[in-house]
Amino acid sequence: AVVSTQSGHYGRGNYSSLNKNIKSQNCSSKSVIRSVQTHNSDKGEDVKYDILEASLKHVKNHGWSDTSLKLGIADMGLSEACNSMFNLGGVEIALHYDKTLNEELEDMMAQQQDDRIPGSEPPPIAHFLKDAIKTRLELQLPYYDRWSEALALVVDPKVIPRASEQYARFIDDIWFYAGDKSTDINWYTRRATVAAVYSMTELFMIQDESPDFTETWAFLDRRLADLEKMGENRLELEKELSNVGDITKAAFIIARNMLGR
Repeated sequence: AVVSTQSGHYGRGNYSSLNKNIKSQNCSSKSVIRSVQTHNSDKGEDVKYDILEASLKHVKNHGWSDTSLKLGIADMGLSEACNSMFNLGGVEIALHYDKTLNEELEDMMAQQQDDRIPGSEPPPIAHFLKDAIKTRLELQLPYYDRWSEALALVVDPKVIPRASEQYARFIDDIWFYAGDKSTDINWYTRRATVAAVYSMTELFMIQDESPDFTETWAFLDRRLADLEKMGENRLELEKELSNVGDITKAAFIIARNMLGR
């Protein structure tokens, strides 16, 4: 995600008129498909959104696959020709779900900010970061058994640009609502550190068999404590990151430092 953070949201409005038009032509008309694929077509994005939502229902049985996507399209009464709207195939279901959860977390953080009593002190940064990371990880629990597959799919070179963009937006949202106003190297370093902590905790979580993921949350606490210790070597770390142009790569460097490798 270092990449631009200007990604738009899938539309969530009424798509009934376009959907009826597609159904009437059974998705076989190239002109209809083009109208849905047009990047500035809100209705087209609404249709894609609902196809992906329908496809999610099949992920537990068929994974983040083309099969799930085809079944979702069939559930909506559309032709398999609609597959052409999804250039990346079934992995777009995983990207869609990831983006939906990121938006849900953003809504929760915004509501928390709105509910804060005027003039009151915001929560400590460390507490806010832990709460945001834990909440985001808990949001994906409905597909926990399939999440390792999703992580494997998003490292495909064709998928990385879009997955990275969503990831950067998600990390930036956390720091925005944490109240970060830095504009220097601190802006970059802070996002890379949280990205490192989140990624390591996520990887730990998919292997965790402890009740209620107690070991995962203990791991998260340790990683956040590591961040405080790294503050002592902040200048050295910033120098190392200054020539890195990707938050994902920067997060890897930070994770390596945190693990002492």
